[in-house]
Amino acid sequence: MGVMTHISAENLPLSNDLQEYLTVQRWLRDKADKTKTNYLANMITFTKRSGMSPDQFLAWTKKVEPIEVQDQIDKMAEGLHDSTRFNFKIDMRSFLRHNGYNNLPRAQLSYTLKDWHRGYKRQEVKALLGYLDNLPHKLYVVLAVETGLRANTILDLQYHHISEDFEHEIIPCAVRLEPKFYGKRKSAGYTFIGERGVSLLREAIKAGIVKTTPNSPLVPLGYYGAYDALSRAREKANLDPKIQTNHGLRKYFEDALDKAGIDHEKKMMMEGHFAGTRAKHYTDRDWDELRSLYREAYPLIDVEAASPELQKQIQTQKDEMSDMKREMGELREQLTRQNEIIAQLLKKKARP
Repeated sequence: MGVMTHISAENLPLSNDLQEYLTVQRWLRDKADKTKTNYLANMITFTKRSGMSPDQFLAWTKKVEPIEVQDQIDKMAEGLHDSTRFNFKIDMRSFLRHNGYNNLPRAQLSYTLKDWHRGYKRQEVKALLGYLDNLPHKLYVVLAVETGLRANTILDLQYHHISEDFEHEIIPCAVRLEPKFYGKRKSAGYTFIGERGVSLLREAIKAGIVKTTPNSPLVPLGYYGAYDALSRAREKANLDPKIQTNHGLRKYFEDALDKAGIDHEKKMMMEGHFAGTRAKHYTDRDWDELRSLYREAYPLIDVEAASPELQKQIQTQKDEMSDMKREMGELREQLTRQNEIIAQLLKKKARP
């Protein structure tokens, strides 16, 4: 293998320093924030293990055979967890490719999920919450199970995404995201925040943790901070290690919609699975239809529900009563208009 140029450990670049390199800027350009975070984390791992800065790594590749470059990437990935090792190799190849190095040999890169990962169950979510003392962490968990949104989308939520319904005290509260959150492989769903999440949000606002300015984050946490807190809580609660720390919350939401028997296409739209469905900009009428379906499913979503099936039955009866009240209101309006018309006709007839 060719001679590598090393730099001392104390001079190795960290995340912010890495972004000073033009090679890294080129690599990160137009990438989503989460992708940038993952890229930088893997590059930090590489620089620490290899002793090379990004520029030195790229310069070194031009002095050796392509197979030696792949060998070096493989060596730096040794000891990493299966999924982490897979992403590390992909990211290092991506860095080189974005900087004009296209000579790497074809790699047999694949990651096989060794275990099936289920979602949390209601009691497990409650146990998880029991070991979270920090209000933002609790809020993160509740929003995750009530919206079904992926971790990064939850952390991207801002006050203006929920202000329309939240300020008018409409529950469940619609999460109205911009088009950029849709139309991609891992899209957000057209979803809502339920009574429990709204209550926690109000508590966080009262405590000054969440601000009511348009661009203020609903969950003032970073990805790794949230992940570490949940991992510790999961361990303390002695929960099944096969439950994915973050994604298990989304699976909880999906399982709840399954149990509620939501129409399949509507369920896919609420979950953000648009393959085979018609993704579009939803009108107020569409939101109202989805809100009704979400309200029907909420007893199965709510982690504090004592008897989900009974609460679902009660909610159905409430919805039926609401529909009857609305119909009665419409009939009263029609009767009032008809009486006014009759009164006008009688008045005209009475004139000499």
